[in-house]
Amino acid sequence: KYDLHDEFLFYPAQFWPHKNHANLLRALQILQDQHDLSLSMVFTGSNRGNFQYIENLVDKLGLCQQVRMLGFVSTEELMALFKKAIALVYASFVGPENLPPLEAFALGCPVIASRVAGSEEQLGDAALLVDPADPVQFAEAIKELHSDQELRRTLVDRGLKRAWQFTGDDYVRGVFEIFDEFEPIRFAWGNAVQQ
Repeated sequence: KYDLHDEFLFYPAQFWPHKNHANLLRALQILQDQHDLSLSMVFTGSNRGNFQYIENLVDKLGLCQQVRMLGFVSTEELMALFKKAIALVYASFVGPENLPPLEAFALGCPVIASRVAGSEEQLGDAALLVDPADPVQFAEAIKELHSDQELRRTLVDRGLKRAWQFTGDDYVRGVFEIFDEFEPIRFAWGNAVQQ
């Protein structure tokens, strides 16, 4: 449907600035300019105010042939993209948000993710973690994963094991833990939050 015949990296995220699409584009440029490695990137997600900036940056960096922005896709399409991708590259400056990496784990897609508070606890040794502010680290992780099939197999195996550790009950328990941690902050806001 989308004519995705080449190897591609995948990032399903709304186009908010904190989702950090820009540093992934810079990483693609580094791979091309410094390592002679031209990979495609597929973005899915709705515009949340940053789409035009990212579209302009794609053009400015000369990546129009490598970057596909598919917008909203169905669940079936999303699953197919995870299964066909070289890797999920989860670049958000905040998190961890567990769904895309866990979806990738469950569908056998290796994960490169931002090293943010909580990411090591959530993802363990099943993902390559990088500084989200450093496109060079993203480029190096992508290059390593692309060239090392054994590393890919290892991450897929670890990801599948990790995905099976999380159940619906774990997710609900985690949400309630977040609410409990937020209680002292909510209390400080007084009635404004309680109304």
